[in-house]
Amino acid sequence: MSQPGPVVSIVTVAHNAREILLKGLAALQSGTEVPAETIVVDNASTDNSAAAVRHAFRGVTLIRRDEALPATAALNLGAASARAPWLLFLDPGLAPIGDTVRTLVEHAGSHPGDRLYTGRTLRGHADDGRTVEGPPSLLGTACLAAGLPFEPERLPRLDRAIGGAVPALTPRMLLIERELWERLDGFDERLPTADLSLRAQALGARPVLVPDAQMLAIPPERPAGRHAAPEPDRRPARLVSTALLTERMAFVHRHSTPGRTRATGLILTAAALVRSGFGEPWLSIWRRRDEWLATPEPLPFVPLPRRAVAQRRELVGRGPDLPQP
Repeated sequence: MSQPGPVVSIVTVAHNAREILLKGLAALQSGTEVPAETIVVDNASTDNSAAAVRHAFRGVTLIRRDEALPATAALNLGAASARAPWLLFLDPGLAPIGDTVRTLVEHAGSHPGDRLYTGRTLRGHADDGRTVEGPPSLLGTACLAAGLPFEPERLPRLDRAIGGAVPALTPRMLLIERELWERLDGFDERLPTADLSLRAQALGARPVLVPDAQMLAIPPERPAGRHAAPEPDRRPARLVSTALLTERMAFVHRHSTPGRTRATGLILTAAALVRSGFGEPWLSIWRRRDEWLATPEPLPFVPLPRRAVAQRRELVGRGPDLPQP
């Protein structure tokens, strides 16, 4: 008898993160009983990550990139090799607390209408707030333009111990039905990751946080004898760039009203003009304002029909007879 296929395909993208990548893969391998396949995209690492994974984890599907891709493009590349009815995107260096994969999959099985799910990632005993986000907003744009440290899209007031419906999920930990993923055609590489959740909601899905599904962020190794302060329980600050503003303008073109789109452009243009006098990076942003203000509007989202999804599976050799979630 042939062995049943995997229930979940775990997709991880790593760049020069060999030690935490290996520790995270080992923890995942020993920490779940759910039949799973693991796909690692080595995104042009120079620290021998690919060789280390190939040596230590022969059952892992390894995709080696010589030239780095944008993060969402690398995630799409890894997902294209998946065979299971569920996709689980994970950052490298996350260790399950209990059987996190089972917790997510069982919750998905008992709440099939939601269709995309996340849990909590912890640093020490504190939630690092990186699995859930809000879509780009006018308030967030104003804070970005003014250089304020407050980022409302990070949902600082959300009680992540309660769980339930949330605005959007990040690929730090994201379980999604593969059929839905394929109908959405994956991440739109021109837009922030929150776009995926909004397009899924247009198809009736509901992004949810499952608070009992927890993973621990593995800290990087420190040199022997060195006692540094622990890392803060927050994401690194955003680096303002032309690419970031281009993403934001493309997002509001797709998901906001014309009035909000114009307001976003005016806020960012005024900020670029005023702050260009202080030098980089705003000076370059101001000089290239025609590029990010004229960001081509993304085409309206049209999901792939189910028949097209089935045909694409046949073309890539995965077959249409996979178990459905």
